[in-house]
Amino acid sequence: MLRLEILREAGPELVEIARRYWTPKVDGGWAEPVAAIGSVWKITADLEKVCTAYLLSTECSACEAPLSVANRSGAVALGGHDLRRSAARRSMGGAECSACAREREAEREREHREALERERKAERVRRGALTKFLERGGFVEPPSRPERRVIGLTDSENEDPLGVRAACLLYVLIRHARTGRALPASSDTSALPYGWMYPAAVESVLLRRLFERGWILVDPSAVTANFDFDEDERIRSFAACAVPLRLATSPDTTLEDLIAVLLSHSARSHMEGIVEEIREMEVFDLYLYLNRLLSTEYRYPWVSEAKRVELYGHLKRGLEHFSYGQMVCLCWRAVDTAASWKERKGLAAAHASSASVTTLGGKIDYALEHPASSLPEYSTPRSHPEPPGLSAGRDLLGYLEILREQQRGCPLHDRHLPCAFCLGTLYGGGEEADLIREHFAELGSEAVSSRPDLATKRELYVGR
Repeated sequence: MLRLEILREAGPELVEIARRYWTPKVDGGWAEPVAAIGSVWKITADLEKVCTAYLLSTECSACEAPLSVANRSGAVALGGHDLRRSAARRSMGGAECSACAREREAEREREHREALERERKAERVRRGALTKFLERGGFVEPPSRPERRVIGLTDSENEDPLGVRAACLLYVLIRHARTGRALPASSDTSALPYGWMYPAAVESVLLRRLFERGWILVDPSAVTANFDFDEDERIRSFAACAVPLRLATSPDTTLEDLIAVLLSHSARSHMEGIVEEIREMEVFDLYLYLNRLLSTEYRYPWVSEAKRVELYGHLKRGLEHFSYGQMVCLCWRAVDTAASWKERKGLAAAHASSASVTTLGGKIDYALEHPASSLPEYSTPRSHPEPPGLSAGRDLLGYLEILREQQRGCPLHDRHLPCAFCLGTLYGGGEEADLIREHFAELGSEAVSSRPDLATKRELYVGR
């Protein structure tokens, strides 16, 4: 059952102690208790220096050599009470001798080092691919400044909502870029708790559109972890809301081009779209305000998923009749009333959250039925994280209104470029359109160099 290997320098006394310590009984256990031989700790320490014990019934799973044990408890743990448990050990996956264990550990360390080296090489290749991506400006060369004016922000000649949303988002980025070059990722909750304007799924589409049309670029502070690479370590894709960005041109230049796109044609449609976009952001902001009021002031849960659509409907309907500040007042009253009702009835907190939605609808109805009643305007608290897009959208709308007012009735020969009013007259046809066409046809290439998007207006060059 056991084989002992004793060094030659061991004296007769130690040889005898080793024999007595390691002698088992045939039916299991040990022939003598350790206490009868001597001090437990002294015996173990002395024997480890000169004696090695091997279990003949328990083999190494790798080299099939008998396994060595340091003491009696180790022998029982491997071979059982009778030191014959070999099949049980094999069924558990076996055990290894110290030499095989060291070799296996060395193999694991070697594989780990090789894996680290492969990862370092792959990371160097990925960094090189990212550097080229950043130098190029994207997967392909981005549109030039004149080209992005022509492309605009929409997917077709018909104005789509995403075009107006992209314009509002771009103005947010312009405002932010005036105080810092890098634009934080919209999914960075430490910088933007609720994104620039909307939840990340929507903002990702808008940011991708601005990137593809040459308005924004990935900032050099981006790291390879933000990108998805193929088998050859080439950039395959990236999440636009997960990388830091920057404007492709200076804030002033970007704003100039944005205003040209918004006012060169369909100015009224663009401005009406921005008004609707502001309304949508106000709905989203009021939704955040009401839910944060529930959670921070009353320690109630947010409105459940089942009531979210109803809440959005009440908020949107209310903003059609009341100002944003008045809706803040109605939201506050609805939550306060629901909380009082919950305390009186002794209900769960979730009931109060659900009741706040129904109560808000009732308070909107009451305010509509009693227009003579005074409804004050409240402001959201300073702690409320308003999405940056809301104030930016309001500023953009006010800026466009001022510019449109300045453009009204412009003298043709005092301007090199057509204002929105003149372009509207041009597309409307008639004698006035002929005068405008004649004036800008005389400008020729000067008009196109100043306003590249005029190259697409064939009406300007009819008859030349």
